[in-house]
Amino acid sequence: MKQTQHFAGNVFQRGRGILRALFACAAVFSLLAGSVKPSSAEGDPRVLHEQVTVQSSHWQLLRWNDGSVVCNIYVDHASQPSIDDVNFSCGAKVSQTWLSTPACSPAQYGASSSNCTGLMLRYLGGQTRTETKVVELPEITMRLYLTDCQPGQWCENRPGLRLIAEEPVDGHQITNIYVRVVDNEKAFNGPVSELKLPPTGEKGEWLEYWAESDFGDRSQRFQVKYRAYSGVQDGRQVYRFDLLTEEWASSLPGGALLWQMFPPVDGSVPKLFEQPLAPGYLATTNRYALLAGNLIRNGLVEDAASCSDRGVLQNGAASVCGERAAAEAVLTWQNKYDAQIYAAGLHYNVPARIIKGVIAQESQFWPESSDPYERGLGYITENGVSMLLLWNLNYYAEACLPIYGRAGCAAGYTSMREDRQITLRRAVFDRIGSESEIDLIAAMLYASAAQTQQMVKNVTRAEPAEASTYEDMWMMTIANYYAGSGCLGNALNASRNETYPLKWQTLAGYLEETCTIADAYVDRVINYSD
Repeated sequence: MKQTQHFAGNVFQRGRGILRALFACAAVFSLLAGSVKPSSAEGDPRVLHEQVTVQSSHWQLLRWNDGSVVCNIYVDHASQPSIDDVNFSCGAKVSQTWLSTPACSPAQYGASSSNCTGLMLRYLGGQTRTETKVVELPEITMRLYLTDCQPGQWCENRPGLRLIAEEPVDGHQITNIYVRVVDNEKAFNGPVSELKLPPTGEKGEWLEYWAESDFGDRSQRFQVKYRAYSGVQDGRQVYRFDLLTEEWASSLPGGALLWQMFPPVDGSVPKLFEQPLAPGYLATTNRYALLAGNLIRNGLVEDAASCSDRGVLQNGAASVCGERAAAEAVLTWQNKYDAQIYAAGLHYNVPARIIKGVIAQESQFWPESSDPYERGLGYITENGVSMLLLWNLNYYAEACLPIYGRAGCAAGYTSMREDRQITLRRAVFDRIGSESEIDLIAAMLYASAAQTQQMVKNVTRAEPAEASTYEDMWMMTIANYYAGSGCLGNALNASRNETYPLKWQTLAGYLEETCTIADAYVDRVINYSD
């Protein structure tokens, strides 16, 4: 991965608010399968104002020998101050002196304490007051169930939904559920609603829903994109149903959820972009001369010794004789990572065949690079790791939190001091050569997909579903992984007057001279198994 250019300015920087949300507690959305996008909450948080009685007391620490006051302690309870109370009011040094003070025997018998050392605690009095306590209450939760058809299938019955809203506050109940779809809004009485989804075009529609309570407020508005495309098969009307949610991500090709765009409804997505059914479907039988040369040089092909040139050319690739000798080893080696690639593709929602194609193009599956600036199976660079830490927020959190903690990571990668950025990048580089290296490459491709999405939106002022196609978004993502955001961003800017959907073949014509190699790279990655 070259990553030689970066788009000028900060037009492609993401907002820090995303990071704050990442590090906040958000258990409520797990009820929605982690998939449905909430819009902003309406009004103030749910709160209850309670009148509570608070008893406070005043204490002092004094010196035994002269009775001088060292510290005043005010606490919101009637009991003797705790160590934490004393620490807070007087500091750790005074607190420790008080703890280590021995009993003053003369004072116990009414005699002078002038010869005693240390500190004594004295109670001065207390008072009772009434305060208003603000108690935050749990939010209304909503659950979505599917009826009549499952995502990723053609069904004779029109897909339906069942929505259930729950009011967690005792003594209150859900009054209505509202659903808005295709510019129509419908209200349902009570906490349960069932409806048939209206048919959509190939690009789908947004479904929005929320609930109201007799508490006097409403839930967040939740949004999910669906497609119920009507067609005819064998003379029968059928519906292709797709849902862009985490829960049914396995029914979607990689990237569809991130970009909120559906693949072609006719199932014409090339095999490259589909998630294979099992690791075995990733197997290839390609010739790799450089891989063969590496295997021979490292003593992994015994038969090469019989070649007159020892099986290796001066450039490190295998000779014709060497390739013949190493053929079986090359076949085994190029498929040795398939199980890891398959798992990483599912985890990061990146097509596994693209991951394998990138590795094939970058390193021919040999884990050691001769280039000091590009490392590992994916020829990973510092610029590439920076892209990863900026655009894959989950991976950033996973890498950052163990090193710098929540407070040190919350502001984001670009806000860190340079020395901290270097340390974090090194921590990521340390994963090269480990069991998690394939995950790292998949995570970087996901980061590239996220950055590509933002560049497309910034330049076209449109969502990817409107500005381009599913296949072309992946081609742009691969180019961005290899050449960097400068190459792709400048090409997007130069193509502003092109009609949509924007195709990679058109965009490649706008690549600057130093970036044109990205077009050939994309072609080799997507055709690696041919």
